Amino acid sequence: MRPYIDCHNHIGRTINRRPPVGQTTAMSLARFAETNIYAAVSMPTSTGSPMARGVEDIRDQNRAIATACRDFPDRFPIGLALAEPRLGHLAVGEAEWAMSELGLVGTVTHPPVIEACIPFVELVASRDGLCNAHIHSALMGEIARMYPRATFIVHASTYAIENFAQLDNVWFEIVQYPDGPGSEWDFRWMANRAGRERLIFGADLPYYDYRGLQRTIEQAAIDADLKDCIAFKNIIALIRKFKPGWTMPDTPIRSPGNYPAEELWAVNPDNPVRLTVYA
Repeated sequence: MRPYIDCHNHIGRTINRRPPVGQTTAMSLARFAETNIYAAVSMPTSTGSPMARGVEDIRDQNRAIATACRDFPDRFPIGLALAEPRLGHLAVGEAEWAMSELGLVGTVTHPPVIEACIPFVELVASRDGLCNAHIHSALMGEIARMYPRATFIVHASTYAIENFAQLDNVWFEIVQYPDGPGSEWDFRWMANRAGRERLIFGADLPYYDYRGLQRTIEQAAIDADLKDCIAFKNIIALIRKFKPGWTMPDTPIRSPGNYPAEELWAVNPDNPVRLTVYA
């Protein structure tokens, strides 16, 4: 299998899922080692509710991402800070601190994405940063047009491709399904509509068993160059916008330990593509 670079890797725990899910940096590396992922853009999970310590819970998550980027700079070349609109200006201040002091290059927002998330985008745009907005609706188009200095990663849904292809600051993430469970990817149509140079692969760990998506890409009736573009070639240029000089490692990741499969890949029996591991 060809190398992959993941644009969408979460480290941390999500407490409002049933069952809860999460992964440590080590577990992330172990999963990557089994699936030929050479590097990833990493970001916090959603905190869930309640946040007993308020902004300190967010700070701990941002520090975990910064630590992964510091300890494994070849594998986690850039990271994003958590945008948590429930804490208002305190959370915006924390995101600013994380970008200034921890070296994170932007923010990740978790659904539901509402207008209250815009101050985080404003912050990122002021620093020419990167946003994973977890949104592909009309609001996303308004935000991307409002802040052209920010770069956005959005779900490569049919709606997003049809409505955002003309926006140069939007990159399209091949993640899970294009339009919900059961929908099928049309990579050739997406490449023709949005340009093959802006399609990138997203694993969405620890929520999703992305191995099925990798098989879909590998078996797709498209040329090998487009598969390479999606899997790893395109995102190298995106990462270098924020970390000039970074190069993809020559070798796959080595797992930090011998994890049993049931520990890495346990799934919800009612939804077999959803991972349920609580690291």
